[in-house]
Amino acid sequence: MRCVAIAVLLLIALTGAGRATEPVAAREQLHAVLWLQHSAEYRALVEQSYRAATARVRSQAAGSAALEQEAMPADSIAGLPAAVVLDVDETVLDNSWYQAALVRDGAQFSAQTWNEWVLSARATAVPGARDFVAAAVDAGVKIFYITNRECPATPATSGGDPCPQLTATRQNLLALGFPGAENPEAYLLRGVRDEWRSSDKSLRRAYLAQHYRIVAMIGDDLQDFAARDLFEARRAELTRLFGERWFLLPNPMYGSWERALAEPACADGLQGDECAAKVLSRKYALLQTQPLPLALESVATTWSRQASGGRLRMATWNIEYLLSPQTFAALADGCALQGEYISGATRRIPCDVARRLNRAERDFAALRRYAAQLDADVVALQEVDGPNAASLILPGYEFCFSARPHVQKNGFAIRRGVPFRCEQEYSALSLNDQVRCGVVVTLFPGEPEAMSLMTVHLKSGCPEGSLSAAGNRACATLSQQLAPLEAWIDAQANAGKRFAVMGDFNRRFARERGPARDREGRQLNVWPEINDGVPAAARLTNVTARERFTKCVHNDPYDAYIDTILVGRELARFIEPRSFRRVTYSADDVGAFKLSDHCPVATTVRIH
Repeated sequence: MRCVAIAVLLLIALTGAGRATEPVAAREQLHAVLWLQHSAEYRALVEQSYRAATARVRSQAAGSAALEQEAMPADSIAGLPAAVVLDVDETVLDNSWYQAALVRDGAQFSAQTWNEWVLSARATAVPGARDFVAAAVDAGVKIFYITNRECPATPATSGGDPCPQLTATRQNLLALGFPGAENPEAYLLRGVRDEWRSSDKSLRRAYLAQHYRIVAMIGDDLQDFAARDLFEARRAELTRLFGERWFLLPNPMYGSWERALAEPACADGLQGDECAAKVLSRKYALLQTQPLPLALESVATTWSRQASGGRLRMATWNIEYLLSPQTFAALADGCALQGEYISGATRRIPCDVARRLNRAERDFAALRRYAAQLDADVVALQEVDGPNAASLILPGYEFCFSARPHVQKNGFAIRRGVPFRCEQEYSALSLNDQVRCGVVVTLFPGEPEAMSLMTVHLKSGCPEGSLSAAGNRACATLSQQLAPLEAWIDAQANAGKRFAVMGDFNRRFARERGPARDREGRQLNVWPEINDGVPAAARLTNVTARERFTKCVHNDPYDAYIDTILVGRELARFIEPRSFRRVTYSADDVGAFKLSDHCPVATTVRIH
C-alpha cells in the first residue's frame, strides 16, 4: 500500500564525479529494492500467498475475513454475495521501478513524483496477482481494491477527470489483463468520499461489509487487514487469520511499519535536511543488537495444573507509562504540554513523562527482576502500551490488550500454558472514550474452572472524600463510572460466573466511611456502591482490605491501597489463605532506575 511516505533527505559529502552530494536515505533503500526486483525468494513468497488465497476463494468456506463483520449474525453474513478485498500497490501492482529511480537519482519520495508515476500507468503485475483475480472471478467472487491512491478533494483541471489516479489505475490493470478492471465501482480510493480521506481503511472495509461477505483480504501492510493498534491488542487471536483468510505479501521498501518508527518526523518544526537527519538518526538508534530474554529468569516459563498444584497467582500492576523505546522516541518530540488534553484516540505522551521516563534496557531489566519476584500466572496491567511494551517486562507471556490508540492501555499478561480467551472490551466503562475501558479475559474457557477477569484503571483525581464534592470534575467522572462497573459485576454474578475485577481503582477504599449515597441520592463512596450484595453472588472480597499497608517505596507518602483485586463470591471461596503478596521497590533501585509509581499486589486462588 502507498500512503504518505516519510520525507527523508540527508545529504553527505562524497568524493567522485557527477554528484557532489547524495542522500543517505535513498541509498539505504538499495537492498530492499533489489531484493524485491531480483530475488527468487520474493517471487516464491508472493506466488505462495496467492496460491493459498486461490484455494481459500475456491473452497467456498463459510465466515468472513473482515473484522468489520464480527458483530454480524452468521446467517446475515451467509446471505451476502462473496467478495475479495485487495490492496493495489505492492499487492497487485509492482512499483519498484519508481522506488529504483529514487535510489538511482538520490531522490526522495514526493507527492508530485508519485502522482506522475501513477498517472503513467506503467507499473507491472505482482507475480501471481492476475491469476488469482481470474480464479476468483471464475469462482463467482467479486473483486474490490481498497487503495490509498487518492482522489483529490478539489479536482484539478485534467480534462474534466474528477479522479485521475483512479483512471490511471484502471488503465494500468486493464493493460495487464486483470479481469473486471474496467469497473470503476471496484475501486475504493482514498478520498472518493469525504469520509474516506484518512489512510485508515477501516471505514472502506465497513462500507463493503454492508453489502458483501468478505471471504479473503490480501495486502502488503498490516493496515490492509486491521488498524495497527487493534491488531496489537488482539495479536494472539488475529495472527491465526494469516494464511487462512488474510494473505500478507512482503514489502521491505516502505509501509506503516516504517512510519510508526519515525513519526512524528518533524514535530519540533525542523524542515528539510535537519528533519531528515533527525529521522535517520532515530532509526539508527532503534537498531537492536542485544536479544531480549526469552522468559523471566528463575521462574516457571509455563503453567500446568500438575506443576502449580492447581493454583493460580493473580496480580495487578500499573507500570507507569510503559512504552517500547521505539514508541517513546517517536512520541517524545510531539509531547503534550501540562494541562493539554490527550484524547483516547490520540497517541501522545505528556512532556513531563517525555523528560523523566525515557527507559533504557537497564530499566527494563530492573522491572523484569521485580516481575520475577512477583511470579504471577496472570497479571492485570495498566498504563502499558500493548504487547510490545509488556513483553519487555514479561517475556514469555501472552497478552490481551485494549485496542485504544492512547498509550495508557489496560490489558492482561497470561503465562503460557494457562488456557485463555480475550473477550470484547467493556467499553461502557470508558464513558464514550473519555476514560479507559475495561479489558476482559476468560481463563479456562469452556471448562468447569472458567473464570472471568476484568482489568480497570478508573478516573484519577478523587482518591477520597465525597464523590459529589462540588467543583471536582474528576470525582464526577469517577461517579459516572460506577454504574457500568456495577453492571458488569452484577452480570457476572447473575450468570453464575467466577469473576474478579483487578486494577488501579484510584480510590482508597480503606479511607471511605459511611453509605454509598446521602439522603438526596448523591453518591458519596465507591466501595458500598459496587459492593451492595445484590445479587448475593456479587458480594465482593477486597484482597487488600485486611492487609497491613506496605509502602511501595521507602518515601511513599500514601497510607492506603488504590491497586487491588476485588473477587466475586464464587471465586472468593477459592482464595488461598495468607497468599497476599505486595512486591515493593528497594530504595537503591528507586534511585538508580526508572521503575513505576505503583507496585504490584497479588493473591493466589485454587482453580478447583
